[in-house]
Amino acid sequence: MKIYKSCATLPIRRFFRIFETNDLRNLIIGFNEENDEFELTPEEQEKFKDIFETIYYEYSEISENHKLRASLKKQLLINEWTFLYTMVSSILELYKEHGELSTLSLINNIDDQKYRIDTTKPINPQVDKLVKEMKYLKNKIRIFKLKLLESNTNVKKDVKSDLDRDALYLERNLELKRSIDPDITTVSSWVKMILMSKQKAKDYVRNTNHHKRSRGRD
Repeated sequence: MKIYKSCATLPIRRFFRIFETNDLRNLIIGFNEENDEFELTPEEQEKFKDIFETIYYEYSEISENHKLRASLKKQLLINEWTFLYTMVSSILELYKEHGELSTLSLINNIDDQKYRIDTTKPINPQVDKLVKEMKYLKNKIRIFKLKLLESNTNVKKDVKSDLDRDALYLERNLELKRSIDPDITTVSSWVKMILMSKQKAKDYVRNTNHHKRSRGRD
């Protein structure tokens, strides 16, 4: 199956459909949303999720959406901390169950210098310290998830769009000689037109203010 992999190819309507419904099948070229019988496998879900996250991050960059960018950075931190928590906690559980020092030493393979076991020093105090740090990290993850949930709610309000209405506005504001079809217009093209429209509005305000000041001096 062929899929959209970037803002340069994904149609804007499909982007917002995924954004609002999490239906990753919209990444498939030629997918018909009325085909409810087609389902993605768990492996495809993970693959498509990674692809859309890349597209989502690209969108935050080209659209200069600072709130969205900050939200994505929070998500990356949460993912990193969750992976770290899962790895260290699993090793600690295995050590608690079997008491093998070689198992506990696996913590030293984790790519974070903060979590280390020195086998030349008493083990129990180090284990107790790690357990406390995992409790702290778990609470930190919980707090950030709550903040991210609130942030994502605000981001969705900002990003959500009536595409057909906005397409008409862009056509008129940019004085285009063609209609904009959200079903085929790519995310990249859409963002460029949005930014051009915003710049045109800024130029209009600046020119209007300039003329007012000029008349005031006459």
